[in-house]
Amino acid sequence: MSMIECGSTAGRFRLGSIMDTRLVLEKAGRLGFDLCREFNPALLVPEQRTRAYCMENRCGSYNAHHMCPPRVGSLEEVAGRLQGFPQGVLLQYSRPLDVANDREGVIRTKLEFHRLILRLERRLKKRGMTHVWGLIGGNCELCRVCTAVEDKPCRHPERARASLEAIGVDVVGLLERRGLDGQFHPDRITWTGCILFGEDQASG
Repeated sequence: MSMIECGSTAGRFRLGSIMDTRLVLEKAGRLGFDLCREFNPALLVPEQRTRAYCMENRCGSYNAHHMCPPRVGSLEEVAGRLQGFPQGVLLQYSRPLDVANDREGVIRTKLEFHRLILRLERRLKKRGMTHVWGLIGGNCELCRVCTAVEDKPCRHPERARASLEAIGVDVVGLLERRGLDGQFHPDRITWTGCILFGEDQASG
């Protein structure tokens, strides 16, 4: 990805929503995401097919990671939570990398993306947007070994985040529906996540 892209179709929303979306796009663009594009969170549909991939446990994180299935919640629970977020911005972070041979680079860039999303959450909350939910790419790597392995509480519950894949979203399908490249590239790593937001239900 050779250029930063931040775009909005905010004309579909009421004025307050337009202002919120523009604020998110502005903040995301300044933080260093390679893509930040408004999208409808209704496209985030937790699927049993995606969850089944997690259950195969090829990565070793199933039931051994607080931010992975089944600990991240059932598909029904996730779908219920998603309904509380009517607006969203899709985020990507891309870097040149020998994906097959640079394991440390994969983890490093994943953490960079995770921390960018946390920074975006904090900046939005400082501007009064308290009802936000950041979703990362891959799986949470804040700890080398998750405490879920020993069935202990998360060390960083305020910073740990689930990924789109972990909540059951077909990320490749989501990207293709948005006209974006969802293919694997051996010389470049691209992490995909999002920030969801809306009115605070408690204050409504």
